[in-house]
Amino acid sequence: MFALILFIANLTILTPPTDNSEWELSLEKDDISVYTRNSEGTKFREFLAETTMTGSIEDFKSIITDVSHYPDWLPDCQSAEIVERPIETDITYHMKLKVPFPFENRDIVQQIILKENGNHLNVIILNRPNRLKKEKKYVRMPIAYGSWDIQEISGNKISIKFQYLADPGGEIPVWLVNSFAVKNPHLSLVNIRKLMADY
Repeated sequence: MFALILFIANLTILTPPTDNSEWELSLEKDDISVYTRNSEGTKFREFLAETTMTGSIEDFKSIITDVSHYPDWLPDCQSAEIVERPIETDITYHMKLKVPFPFENRDIVQQIILKENGNHLNVIILNRPNRLKKEKKYVRMPIAYGSWDIQEISGNKISIKFQYLADPGGEIPVWLVNSFAVKNPHLSLVNIRKLMADY
């Protein structure tokens, strides 16, 4: 899920850049739509992935807060561990990502904040690159932020919108990163759908 985790700047809280680019449909497969667009201030593409699936908000919360099992559904995720969890709905974690040879592997420190209101859940993803000391074997991603928007629509169905922008830092071809921004969110949602079936 390297593409899915590709962006963030050296700030305590990074405010996403404003951009008026139109979303372009880049992939439609398995009842999942993935849109991408240019984003101001970066050469990498932002993505928005949408789908519906069987499940509940509680099921999704169980998956998104089970950090150590992120490698089960996030492509290219080698490991993930909690750095800090002051309350149940506020988690900072460190994730290591596998990148194709000959490029260096990446790591990222992110904070997720869950906000629930009735049949709606919003998960904000913030970049926290300075929370942990950098490791020599990994390139710390300078930009990576986004959100999950989950809505219960009827019975045991939910709609999911996953939006994300990332910059992997270091040396890596733009075309490769932008290809991840299409296929990885699709694969992430396919994997989440499978996990949902186990709840």
